[in-house]
Amino acid sequence: METVIRVSDLTKFYGEVLAVDHISFEVRRGEIFGFLGPNGAGKTTTIRMLTGLSRPTEGSATVLGYDVCTEVTQAKRHVGVVPENSNLYDEFTVLDNL
Repeated sequence: METVIRVSDLTKFYGEVLAVDHISFEVRRGEIFGFLGPNGAGKTTTIRMLTGLSRPTEGSATVLGYDVCTEVTQAKRHVGVVPENSNLYDEFTVLDNL
């Protein structure tokens, strides 16, 4: 099966703080993939890197073959994220919330 997400040695430091430590995984087309862990494990930081919202310190990641650092616009076209908590504002339109 085709690999749709590939993460290799992805690492993120915030100053001296190590947030994600050389994580590697693959998600294949058709798989159901859960990204679970305790608070502070680096889940959100990893998702932020996969969606182009944060740049990795080291390592690489691709979404459908698009590099999340150098081809972020193309990669983002194929990613959807459902956060645990809603960050939508009732007083905003749908477009404003996006």
